[in-house]
Amino acid sequence: MRLFITSLFAIIIVFFMPDRKNTQSTQPNIIEKPIFSFGIIADIQYADIDPAGSRFYRNSIEKLRNAVSTLRSDSVDFLINLGDMIDNDYASFKPVMEIINSSGIKTYNIAGNHDFSIDSQYKQRIPFLSDPEDGFYSFSYQKFRFILLDGNDISTYKSENKKSIKQAEDLIVQAKNSGDINGMDWNGGIGSNQISWLNLQLEEAILKNEKVFLICHFPVFPESTHNLLNYKEILPILTKYKNIIAWLNGHNHEGNYGKFNTVHCVTFKGMVDTEETNSYALVEVYDNKLIISGYGRENSRILTY
Repeated sequence: MRLFITSLFAIIIVFFMPDRKNTQSTQPNIIEKPIFSFGIIADIQYADIDPAGSRFYRNSIEKLRNAVSTLRSDSVDFLINLGDMIDNDYASFKPVMEIINSSGIKTYNIAGNHDFSIDSQYKQRIPFLSDPEDGFYSFSYQKFRFILLDGNDISTYKSENKKSIKQAEDLIVQAKNSGDINGMDWNGGIGSNQISWLNLQLEEAILKNEKVFLICHFPVFPESTHNLLNYKEILPILTKYKNIIAWLNGHNHEGNYGKFNTVHCVTFKGMVDTEETNSYALVEVYDNKLIISGYGRENSRILTY
């Protein structure tokens, strides 16, 4: 009798126990996909000149071809060039622009300080700037706003505008007197009109429920010799607006990263550096994070927001 009850109990357990194999096979294999993706290149700095230190100027052309080819294979939605397309000489723009224009990838450009290392007569004819005096703009994509800033607005090199040059010289002196390390004449600043425009853009993005990427050639954080001349005027904006995800920039070829409050500040490494190793990135945007896949020297990161 005891044997019968034990056997009956075992049969009941087997009968009602779920089939683990079938349960597992019915679970969907969920692969999270990004909302969209874009490519990042910084400091191509092409020039038909011999290497200097770690910078191999001629090699940037082949590096750019490889970067564009890979990013096209990655099916990026667009490409952002963070400035310093050339090192010097107006003629250097032509081979770089030919590669970008024939890439089939929509490209958004901003200028760096080296893009103005050309004869004064050409400074109004930089090929990727429709209006060199108004080198800042924005665009929206999939409920995200990209605000591209002109960090050369206040500088000693962009134009012959005496007011701008004087402002830059004053900021450089001020930085040195206060012990700041960014008081260099190869840095620039963002002018008051552009700052007002930036605030309006951020307010409008809030009304439209858009998350924001700020794009500039120059960093603002962490502290660096490469920071905008008036970065201390910009940092409070990053604190005020909670819809800013990241500040993305080039200029410092070694790269850098810091988090200022909730804003990820990413400095991308320069393509021109080293003889053979490239540097560029794929950025995938998700609902709550960015996945940056670095190629060559560039670091890979997962940044939550």
